[in-house]
Amino acid sequence: MDIQFNEENGRGRWHLQPKDSDEAAEMTFSRTNDKLIMIDHTYVPPAARGQGLVEKLAERAYKYAKEKGWRIAPVCPFFKAEAQRHGWDDIVEG
Repeated sequence: MDIQFNEENGRGRWHLQPKDSDEAAEMTFSRTNDKLIMIDHTYVPPAARGQGLVEKLAERAYKYAKEKGWRIAPVCPFFKAEAQRHGWDDIVEG
């Protein structure tokens, strides 16, 4: 599964195109400063739910942020739960 990353004007997202949907699955963020992002939204199209796509997006967001030396403030309840479940408190605040 090819997860893409885009960022422009302080907003960004990790996204992928599920095979069985015209809509992309995505996890979005807004940038607070050079080292802090707020993950604020997660979406998976109804036709692609139940395939673990959100978990894959969350893991990629965590790994990408860690590689870049960013911290994450989770506003999205799903990402916050994933971070707690996996013990990502090394870069996740709150």
